[in-house]
Amino acid sequence: MNLFRASALAAALLLQPVLASGAEGPLATAIQLFDAGRYAEAHRAFDTYAAAHPRDAEGAYWNGRSLLALHDNSKAIEWLEKATTLAPRRADVFLALGRAYGRAAQEASLLRKPGLARSAREAWEKAVAFDPTDLDARDALMQFYLFAPGLMGGGVDKARHQADEIARRDAVRGAVARATIAQHEKDDAGAEGILQDALARSPGNLELRRSLGQIYQNEQKWDAAFALYEQILQQDADAWVVLYQVGRAAAVSGQRLDRGAAALQRYLGHTPAPEEPSLANAHYRLGMIYEHQGNLASARAEYQAALRLDVTLRAARAALDELG
Repeated sequence: MNLFRASALAAALLLQPVLASGAEGPLATAIQLFDAGRYAEAHRAFDTYAAAHPRDAEGAYWNGRSLLALHDNSKAIEWLEKATTLAPRRADVFLALGRAYGRAAQEASLLRKPGLARSAREAWEKAVAFDPTDLDARDALMQFYLFAPGLMGGGVDKARHQADEIARRDAVRGAVARATIAQHEKDDAGAEGILQDALARSPGNLELRRSLGQIYQNEQKWDAAFALYEQILQQDADAWVVLYQVGRAAAVSGQRLDRGAAALQRYLGHTPAPEEPSLANAHYRLGMIYEHQGNLASARAEYQAALRLDVTLRAARAALDELG
């Protein structure tokens, strides 16, 4: 089991870059590159800065985050561990370190997975301890508790506690967290009710609407999902996660294939943020659409493109093997 798979709802909770307090000069310029999604350029700039300022936690932290965005998990862990030694009580540093451990656990052998999982949990627990108001850290910890087995420290009751703490501080994020748990417990109707109630109090909230769209997909309420996504896109044509979800819904349902293909093609012209769906997954979903349409040559090309970007994407490998 993938201990760190994101639930459909959690995908809506994007990790937003936070500008370093007082950052200026080369560091500020590098952070601007990171915020613009130019991760390779940002990494080169952070690497240069960190080498010139070996005792500056900001340099180590941002270098680690840039490596995480580039999916170099092992080096990201090295830099983020260094950042924790330079800033041993910073929640944002431990949050990022936990993400690096979590991603490494996804790709690790069965032998190494438990140790990396524990390291991720410990990092997130420290982040919450150092800053109880850090909702990104609480959400990461909730996801861990929800999906990890009890032997690794997981548990639904622990996840519910984090969801309650999130709800105390942010009603919208709390609703999404509680709906995530309901969905995990195979109560899609309950998750839908939680989100509908929250939307009644916060009409038009984008985060709630995206999450509700995911529930509609889980329930195979395809017309409702497409209608909701199109409403969001009318308000924000650059709602990238929603564009991806239009494509995903088309790929899974076999409906509105032309619309889904157009949405994914547009998404593929975008540089995803670290927690947005990857371009590899977008190619894979586009391949599914082409396969539905009987365009097997284009489907094969998309599956191959997905694997060039992410050799670990098993679904794309399986789809390509099935095409022969």
